[in-house]
Amino acid sequence: MPLGVVIGVLFPTLSNLSRPLAEPLVLAMFSLSIYRLDPAEIRARLRRPTTIAVGIAWVLLAIPVGVFWLGDLAGLPRGLLIVLTAWSACPPLVSLPGLALLLGLDGAVALLVMIGATVLLPLSLPIVLSLLVGDGFGSDPATVAQRLLVMVAICCLTGQGIRRLVGHQRATATAASTDGVLVVLMLLFAITIMGGLHQAIEWAPGDIPLFVISAFLASAGLQLLTVGIFYRLARPSAAAIALASGNRNFALLLPAVGDNLSADMWLFLAIVQFPIYILPALSKPLYRLYCAKPPPRGAENQDNGR
Repeated sequence: MPLGVVIGVLFPTLSNLSRPLAEPLVLAMFSLSIYRLDPAEIRARLRRPTTIAVGIAWVLLAIPVGVFWLGDLAGLPRGLLIVLTAWSACPPLVSLPGLALLLGLDGAVALLVMIGATVLLPLSLPIVLSLLVGDGFGSDPATVAQRLLVMVAICCLTGQGIRRLVGHQRATATAASTDGVLVVLMLLFAITIMGGLHQAIEWAPGDIPLFVISAFLASAGLQLLTVGIFYRLARPSAAAIALASGNRNFALLLPAVGDNLSADMWLFLAIVQFPIYILPALSKPLYRLYCAKPPPRGAENQDNGR
């Protein structure tokens, strides 16, 4: 997957030529990720509804308000502030459960927060954008929400419909091959969206450093803040919500916004891939150290009893 970022950076012509593939690739990746989900496994893991509900509310509602307030207080340019707010209002990456397991965190919590936030996005996004950025987003939030609702519904029906046709056993047996196809799609997507970076290099190179700093600070800062906010939960659960807070599926807005996607959004979409690929490797020992420490007295039992 990082190879896609490297290719996209080194070969701008290839990025520009493949840019029309961005939206179809998002839909294909989302549908394939839904195909990989086992409904029976999801039902079995719904054992901590309070933790999941609070995690979703934190990710979709509380964080965008905080990001907008801090960004406005810091005096960020209006375009970057709007993009950061929209990014922070998106659900976690569809790859979050696997990444959480790789880091030794609670994969079940990561899975359910990701699914719940994705399903609720068409309801939460127009509220957040209307209250915080108003008309500055460039697209009508209600229209974007309607398109997201249709997109999520179609991808869910497509992914789970194919799974039913294939059958649970075959879907499970070919999971590794499916993941391989998903990796290839993610590589191609990384190539396509690097066009936003090349466009900025040509037209506004001075914007790039601030976008890079903002992307890394937002991702790392939200993860640190979240582990502090949720310190009363069991450590792996709190860490999973933290990972979800700093890794958002901003690409979901591509099919919903379409041609109205601003240059700032294209640039941030490209830039934010770097913390997605770099920070997990750096944070792995920190997360494992955090999870190895005992939680506050009574926190783990209280969390498991929900």
